[in-house]
Amino acid sequence: MKLNNRLRTIAAEIPYCQTLADIGTDHGYIPIYAVKNRICRKALASDLRIGPLEKANENIRRYGAEGQVETRLGNGLEPILHSECDVIVISGMGGLLIKDILSKSFDKAKQAELLLLQPNNAADALRKWLSENGFDILAENLALDAGKIYCVISAKWTGSTAKKDDFSYYVGEKLLTSGNPLLTAYLEKKLKELDTIITGREKAKPDKVRRAPAPNDMDTETCIMIRDRIRSYLETM
Repeated sequence: MKLNNRLRTIAAEIPYCQTLADIGTDHGYIPIYAVKNRICRKALASDLRIGPLEKANENIRRYGAEGQVETRLGNGLEPILHSECDVIVISGMGGLLIKDILSKSFDKAKQAELLLLQPNNAADALRKWLSENGFDILAENLALDAGKIYCVISAKWTGSTAKKDDFSYYVGEKLLTSGNPLLTAYLEKKLKELDTIITGREKAKPDKVRRAPAPNDMDTETCIMIRDRIRSYLETM
């Protein structure tokens, strides 16, 4: 089975384990890949919708993974038993949704030997939640797929909480020391995001009535501070 770059990067971070649980599995590629390559003895492919699970079951039969990969219908970690929380993958969704899934099944998330999380957006909010709720971010990796750069976060509950600055949450401090070949492109992407936010706010009419900011929104001063730190870091690379 050939995985795309995003899924291959996630799969490469999976340690040898008894049970792998893939939440929001879609086509079931990661669980199938893991059992066929003997990374885990058993895998669970879970999804909120029946359609993706039907596709996953088709692929399980196609690749001869019956008896090794089991599909589960349900929301987040709810279909996963406590005894099955070994390595948990949650990928291909927003960081706020991943945070919500972990928060609603906090005891199961704490029990996992490893969490592999790939947020499509709001990675800063996810990093902040992890740090403030006792999860240690062990490592971060980057994947380039279809012209987009994705971040993969490896985390484990230790019970030790920490509060870090907005720069660490927004950029991902583990990435800065990772030596990842995509780091420069990733930082340039984050710099462009901040420039867009700052420029948009500067052009906005001062008397315009705005919606209340989302919980993870940063004020303009913080955006400028992070932008300048990224620029300085890029100059040293």
